[in-house]
Amino acid sequence: MAKTKLSILTNMVAPYRVPFFKALAADPTVQSLRVLTCVEREVDRQWQVEKEAGYSVNVLPGFTLNLRRGTDAMRILHFRIGIFWELLRHRPDTLVIGDASWTSFLAALACRVYGIRYVVWNEITTSSQVSKGLVARIRRWMYRGAHQLIASCGMAKDFLLQNGVPAEKIHIVLNAVDNDYFLQQRALWEPQRDALRAELGVAPDAFCFIYVGQLISRKRVVETVELLAQVAPEQPVHLLIAGTGPLEGAMRSAAARHEFQAITFCGYAEPARLSQLYVAADALILLSEDEPWGMVVNECLLFGNGYFTSTSVAAGVELQSDASHLVKPYTDVKKFDLQKLISACSGLKGKSPSTPPSECEMASAFLKYAK
Repeated sequence: MAKTKLSILTNMVAPYRVPFFKALAADPTVQSLRVLTCVEREVDRQWQVEKEAGYSVNVLPGFTLNLRRGTDAMRILHFRIGIFWELLRHRPDTLVIGDASWTSFLAALACRVYGIRYVVWNEITTSSQVSKGLVARIRRWMYRGAHQLIASCGMAKDFLLQNGVPAEKIHIVLNAVDNDYFLQQRALWEPQRDALRAELGVAPDAFCFIYVGQLISRKRVVETVELLAQVAPEQPVHLLIAGTGPLEGAMRSAAARHEFQAITFCGYAEPARLSQLYVAADALILLSEDEPWGMVVNECLLFGNGYFTSTSVAAGVELQSDASHLVKPYTDVKKFDLQKLISACSGLKGKSPSTPPSECEMASAFLKYAK
């Protein structure tokens, strides 16, 4: 059996990618896996990622620009010219080019110069805010030279089609998390659900929503608080916030302005603590303007929770299977929608979860096109 030397270029290693990389490295058709990153962690992230056996992580030499986008977000540009030396010294059979800002374009150029086959892993969707003009032309040039293109969802495939990529070169591989880990955590903490809710200040009769992510305007977090505050006088609801960011103060102010006290700010939550929060919750709420995937949707499903997302959240669209999974345009979210979801989720907790694809299934599908 021929084995493949595989390299993957990405901006950084996020914790939710580790199980996927481990599954890739463990595949019997993979000789070696090198994960090439621009930085260890971007400035607007809090997570810590431990090194894992089975594959190597290599930060490319170069520089990064951290620019402001609006009042509460960052535009991060990576120019890692070390990709040329990396590919010359450790020539892979295939380079998978993910989201690495300008380094993605440099990598495509290096592959063309060295005659290395490359595959584009696209997570840009039709709702993503992307650069136009010169950058768009370079992006299309990169797409034209790709052997295959892997899209993370249907909306990512549509973006590629809109940019002139032939349909036969595009293959959808849905994102995955470590299903086994979260299912084990669910089994561990579910018997203590009442105690966890009491610790978090959730009333016994309250329907508990959870938001997980950065507290920034793109995620519409202030609007989320205001929406729940509208429902609270008619239906006991609680909101758990797992995350930090520049809009925490604005969220607290919105809650105070609407006299909505059933809100708990939990800060950044590592996976074990986050699992406790999912057990305490009944449904996820994520009303982002742009969400290329949304791993938290995968996670919430493993805990038997419902979810309410905007149509811009790719995972919400792709994984929707019943009335407890509500997806609406973020510009058309109403109080009635929350009440509808609460009714649909009645009695859902404790039942068998809707299981999204696992990291092993993702790796197997990914390798069909990445080798």
